[in-house]
Amino acid sequence: MRNLSLIPAVRRLLRWQALVVVVAVCIAYALGGEPAARSALLGGLTAFLPNIYFALRAGVTRYDKTAKEIVRSFYIGESVKLVLTALMFWAVLRLPDISFMPLIATFVAVLTVFRFALLDNKPLKNRDHGY
Repeated sequence: MRNLSLIPAVRRLLRWQALVVVVAVCIAYALGGEPAARSALLGGLTAFLPNIYFALRAGVTRYDKTAKEIVRSFYIGESVKLVLTALMFWAVLRLPDISFMPLIATFVAVLTVFRFALLDNKPLKNRDHGY
């Protein structure tokens, strides 16, 4: 059986994204009530769920993969992620009582987690694998 596990950095990134969704929903609820919170949740999920797919597709360590297989996983994962995101936006925007600002703000906030993750410049050996 192959040894499959989610790369620790990817797992950490997904946790941060989930936390951003929760915080954004709470802020939207405080500022705009239930319709704003629902819109924020849907915006967050529109970014977060396709990222989970991508993480499972490309962020799994399998030590017998060739470089070509890794690059192919990234291309396929990113392509499917973009299609899923577009389909989710299409479905969400068809719902009644959607507030655009909380929806798009949470979507952007979840995607911004990637940018902040790039600022984390601690050595990899001290963070994830312990060697």
